[in-house]
Amino acid sequence: MEITPLISEDFLVLQDGATLSELIGKMKQYEKHSALVFRKGKYLGVVEKKKVLRSRVNVAEAKIRPFVHKTPVISEHEDIISAAYLMYESALDFVPVQRDKAIIGVLRALDVVKAAAELPETKGFKVEDCRLLRPSRLSKDAPLATAMEIMHDEQVDQVPLFDEGKLYGIISYKDVLRKYLNWSPQRDFSVKFNKMVSSKAGEEAPALGLLPAASFSTNDNLVTIKAEGSMKDAANLMVKNNIMDVLVMARDEFKGLLTVKNILRRVGSLKIPQNYNIKFVDLHKLKLEPYQNANVQKICSNEAFKLQRMIHNEFSLVLHFKEYQKEGKQHKYSLHLRVEYPGHIITASQDDWELEAALHKVFEATKNEAKKMFQGDTSKRYRKE
Repeated sequence: MEITPLISEDFLVLQDGATLSELIGKMKQYEKHSALVFRKGKYLGVVEKKKVLRSRVNVAEAKIRPFVHKTPVISEHEDIISAAYLMYESALDFVPVQRDKAIIGVLRALDVVKAAAELPETKGFKVEDCRLLRPSRLSKDAPLATAMEIMHDEQVDQVPLFDEGKLYGIISYKDVLRKYLNWSPQRDFSVKFNKMVSSKAGEEAPALGLLPAASFSTNDNLVTIKAEGSMKDAANLMVKNNIMDVLVMARDEFKGLLTVKNILRRVGSLKIPQNYNIKFVDLHKLKLEPYQNANVQKICSNEAFKLQRMIHNEFSLVLHFKEYQKEGKQHKYSLHLRVEYPGHIITASQDDWELEAALHKVFEATKNEAKKMFQGDTSKRYRKE
């Protein structure tokens, strides 16, 4: 399944010269948690509210530029499984989607998780099949500053609260911000609040920082699921409640948090059955970083899997790589793909300044040729070379 039906055109855009206060203001106005950052029409990366809030800077004066995180940009025809893998690796709640080098939308992790739970490959997956997140436990009477410190140090969005060993509630950045804005006459993010939430002692706002965490937590109608529950049910709960994790329980015992990221990890690690072999020619000459080589392998495996669904026969792929033009630090990549199976040969060539884009383009051209060949009937062979 491709991600095309999941692409959303509802996203926030900022220029890289914007301030953090401007970012936060627009996020509040449009109820967004992330924004795409551009410079003169060129996509630079993503900035996320939770990472800004974990920082220790003056949000009124600082620019967003240091908080921009480079991300992968995926094709609108990306496969769900490879998209899940890329999103897990990038640790983002969404990634931008491109068509002909232009950003056309974003792909949300929640939508990927929901779609992935419907795949035949994930049928029967249970919550307990995914790795659970187990953040530090905290007493409901612990000060808010301690809860915020745990979120900062452990890079988590939520922390469970306990009362005499039993789950009492859960506190998140979202809870703290919402209740702070209702509590504060200023009703806006401030230097004072930013310093308070990032300070162990809450020295700048002791009355607020020393309040019990339970004053800010969600304690009723907690979203929970049993460890033996299905991954599909968990995904539906996340989408319905617009949350990134659910509490996993075994009877009355808290077992951990099932997060969107861990579902993406499970889906991205699926072993796709292979009815093909891939040969790379001159890939080593590109002198790629290890993670780039891993991306090439993953993209090719997933794209070959799509071809397998169309061809319904054993086949081989030979992919030639060439780096034939340089402009400064930029390298232009030329790719030639040859697909062979009994009685058939399909070839395609594409080039691009980005290797991943070139890979997607050459496989897309190959799939288009395969569609023309079979005219929608993958059980017949219409043409022989």
